[in-house]
Amino acid sequence: MQPLVSILIPTFNRPDYFEQALRSALAQTYSNFEIVISDNSDNTQTEQVVARYQAHPNGSKIRYHRNPKNIGPIANQQQCLNLANGEYINYLNDDDLFHPQKIEKMMNFILGHAGVVLVSSQRRVIDANGKQIYVPPVLTFRKFSTRDTVINGRVLTEMMLRNQTNYLGEPTTVLFKRSALTEPFGVLAGKQVFFAVDMASWVNLMTQGNAAILVQPLSYLRYHSTQLSQHKYARKVGELDIKTFERFAKIHGYTQ
Repeated sequence: MQPLVSILIPTFNRPDYFEQALRSALAQTYSNFEIVISDNSDNTQTEQVVARYQAHPNGSKIRYHRNPKNIGPIANQQQCLNLANGEYINYLNDDDLFHPQKIEKMMNFILGHAGVVLVSSQRRVIDANGKQIYVPPVLTFRKFSTRDTVINGRVLTEMMLRNQTNYLGEPTTVLFKRSALTEPFGVLAGKQVFFAVDMASWVNLMTQGNAAILVQPLSYLRYHSTQLSQHKYARKVGELDIKTFERFAKIHGYTQ
């Protein structure tokens, strides 16, 4: 029996992008998955999209929860995880897309490599209309190898902390073993992270094991003007996280 994978889609007022994301999740070649949707929207448009797809043959895989009020993006991510039943987790941002074989390829790899607690991959960047954008292979898009690679979790964590760079990518990009996440998503060393939420959880996971990066691009990250990372205050919020990462580094004996 294949392990259950929970695909988590926290969403807010993006019914058009959300529908594309949902379709990419339903198109997965891996068979044993559920889709958990936690909706912060202030209207019923997303709920109506969900209802249409729940009526489809594969619709029983979809579980939908609408929040009575907007609980914010971080709490919504955490709620998705709390609602999930899967042994393995992959977030899907409501404006991003999965490659059809994403879950299958990542699960084959993680199950075949003892000690690996998360799997990432190369990814493509698309614009608001879904057209691919070229991004040079630097910073968070750095290529680690020309073949699928397992990286020691401590080594990669130290590199990420030293360079203040999330080499593993966004929530959409990473599949992880749920039992290896020792704190709520986005919480690090007991403190809530407000901007680098995903990076906080990746380094938390790597205290329990190693990471893997696959060469084939298996997700599509959408760049557009309304995403949170493009907000004018995003950098200021990110500065609030520095002391939290420094505290984590000190606790776990990483060099500064």
